[in-house]
Amino acid sequence: MVSESTNEVLVLRRTFAAAPKDVFEVWTTPEYMQRWFRPTKDFVHPFIEVDLRVGGQYRVAFESPEGRVDVVKGEFLKVDHPQKLVYSWSWEQPHEFEEIETQVTVDFFEKDGGTELVLTHERFTKPDMQERHMVGWTGALDLCEELMMQD
Repeated sequence: MVSESTNEVLVLRRTFAAAPKDVFEVWTTPEYMQRWFRPTKDFVHPFIEVDLRVGGQYRVAFESPEGRVDVVKGEFLKVDHPQKLVYSWSWEQPHEFEEIETQVTVDFFEKDGGTELVLTHERFTKPDMQERHMVGWTGALDLCEELMMQD
């Protein structure tokens, strides 16, 4: 799954048996995101807001099983439907990585009748930041894969 990683960059790859346009839709539509965009099934989303356009904003709240709510926010820097998304990523206060802006790039490549998704999350600046995000993204990708097999 991890094809490249350093302390500053995380790269994850997954292949889905669905067309890029369908994977892109699951990745960017709040109704679908409610079902997969979290580290484990134990987390819920009090809200997911997505304004999918260059310059548009997003905010996603993650509520842990213990009741802690963390909110991630960002801006869409590139929206090339259905091939590529680039967006900023930062956690709101209070969070141990609050206000550190990182960047996420998601490429959707057509491959063998399906989609190879390549997620690159970069610009980590604190110790264990990359590792913590790898755990979250890996769980989310597992749930996304499960959802894609159901639909």
